[in-house]
Amino acid sequence: MAKHITDQDIEKIVSLIDQWDDGVKFTWENLCGLALKRYSIASTRQTLQGYSRIKSAYDDKKDDLRLNGKR
Repeated sequence: MAKHITDQDIEKIVSLIDQWDDGVKFTWENLCGLALKRYSIASTRQTLQGYSRIKSAYDDKKDDLRLNGKR
């Protein structure tokens, strides 16, 4: 069973998004995998999208990558 996402977890996930390696495809699946690997935060895309701070950071990063011709 997945643990609840805390405010600290949200900040860690947003930090992962902000520091994303351009060599790795930016997807929800990859973000969830990295959060699990780095911080032991087990979550799904649906759960993460439910947090406006995470969703906003994800959308901003995705837009930035598109504008710069990256993944």
